Amino acid sequence: MIGLRRSPSAAGTSRAKVVTVVAVVVAPLTLSLAALGGVGSFSTVREMAEPYFGGLAWIVPIGMDLGILILLVWDLLLEFLDMPWSVLRWVAWAYIAGTVMVNVAAAHGHLAGGVMHAAMPVLFITVVEGVRHLIRRWVGLTSGSRIERVPAMRWLLAPVSSLLLWRRMILWHITGYRQGLDLEYRHLLAVSELQQQYGRWMWRWRAPLDERLSLRKLPTDVTTIEVPQPGHEPAAVAVPSSSDDDEMMPIARRIRREMERQGIRFTRDELGDRLRALGYSIANKRVAKLAAVVRAESSRRDST
Repeated sequence: MIGLRRSPSAAGTSRAKVVTVVAVVVAPLTLSLAALGGVGSFSTVREMAEPYFGGLAWIVPIGMDLGILILLVWDLLLEFLDMPWSVLRWVAWAYIAGTVMVNVAAAHGHLAGGVMHAAMPVLFITVVEGVRHLIRRWVGLTSGSRIERVPAMRWLLAPVSSLLLWRRMILWHITGYRQGLDLEYRHLLAVSELQQQYGRWMWRWRAPLDERLSLRKLPTDVTTIEVPQPGHEPAAVAVPSSSDDDEMMPIARRIRREMERQGIRFTRDELGDRLRALGYSIANKRVAKLAAVVRAESSRRDST
């Protein structure tokens, strides 16, 4: 029922609350797991380091565990800021692998001992990678810089067209899957027009060079087709233009002010949901452009 449907802002607020609760619960558990792993391997690594460090052998396991935590925390912070640097991740993994190898060697070939020594580091790595995946997806959806994947079922049902679609999205950095579908559809329409005019096969040679080159990159500011709800008239499709952007900017600024008063983080998805809830049909690319301009204005205002 329409009366019971939650608004986009309410859905975004509830999702933020769920993420906050989960983060509050998972963070202490993850640190506890890391502490247990460090305590479990402390004596083993210290004994292995005693012939080389003597009385200072205790600094080796503590230094390695602290270094691993610092590298992973710094790596997750860079992921959150959308500035990932894979060196931190691989160095942390190398240190964890070295710690596991030392502990497995201390088991003297016993399979059960080796598995028990490797269990907690593997669990810790899995949890950290899960957090990284969540941050990467969230930041990618917020900033619009990550390319969405082509669904696996489409690869299975139409492998050739899926490959062409994926290739076009990668080459021209089309981040939205629906936007890629719209662009591919327009590409097929343009090819069909050339085929009707110059022949099914000969259009590749008879068509003018500028028309053939235009097929390499059609305009990407296409509007995603929205399926109308039963009993409702389909919304008019907005054509991107500079005048439209000028008209939408005051609305985007007002939405940002409302979100600031409500304590909701200003994101591209939230802005798009609220604009569409007001009856505007707008493409994701235009939403990202409006969000970027509004963020820049807010940053300049805060700095002054």
